Amino acid sequence: MRVLAYALVCALSVVTGQPARAALQTQVETLRLEGQPQPVLIAQDDAAPVTRVLLYFPGGDGRVDLSAPLPATASPDSLRGLWVRPGTALVVVDAPGGVSLAERESPAYRERLQALIAALTPRFPGARWAALGFSNGAVSAAVAGNLPEVDAVVMLGGVFRRYSDLAAFKIQGRLLVVHHEADRCVPPEFDESFRLFVKPVIVRRAGQAYGEAPCGAGSAHVFAGQRDRVAAAVHEWLATGRAPSRLP
Repeated sequence: MRVLAYALVCALSVVTGQPARAALQTQVETLRLEGQPQPVLIAQDDAAPVTRVLLYFPGGDGRVDLSAPLPATASPDSLRGLWVRPGTALVVVDAPGGVSLAERESPAYRERLQALIAALTPRFPGARWAALGFSNGAVSAAVAGNLPEVDAVVMLGGVFRRYSDLAAFKIQGRLLVVHHEADRCVPPEFDESFRLFVKPVIVRRAGQAYGEAPCGAGSAHVFAGQRDRVAAAVHEWLATGRAPSRLP
């Protein structure tokens, strides 16, 4: 399953009507982790010191191609509208060669995430870390959730539907699962234990017609037409620990 560059289609999508804010700092950088390159997109609003960092893992095979010129959807205005807010920075983690589900679950991958956070921590002293994973990226978020630095995990349209599969990752902090009821790419067919212990937030169909491709940019899988509501709910949960059972 591949949802092409969701980080540039959904997480970096334009949300209009936002009030004017201070200048946004956006940069693409390649870190060296254990001798291997790790491209990341780092964005933060300089209106306030960063107290929360969202470590974002795209779906599919994790490739975003940050080496290419960024499209309009990755402009400062579009970044500001969804995940980047005063006090909250975004780090999009690219996987240049692609990463499989098995690789995401490996001890070597966990060590790489640990090294990534260690490399970025000096830039955001005292900030709390949250792992934000979309679709297949939910596996990366679950792995990050076992690291002591990460106190919150958010899964958007994630691949986990059985509680036993998710519980095996031993996430240490808070967990939020958001899924669209009309998702045909990864249907919300959670087992009874998952619904009991995780209590996923279900995004309701808003009456819009979704595209033919069940995993495409206009699909329910990427919360097309409702991304601003999803992002607002995630920010509210990170701040207060409260989330609705359903989003209209």
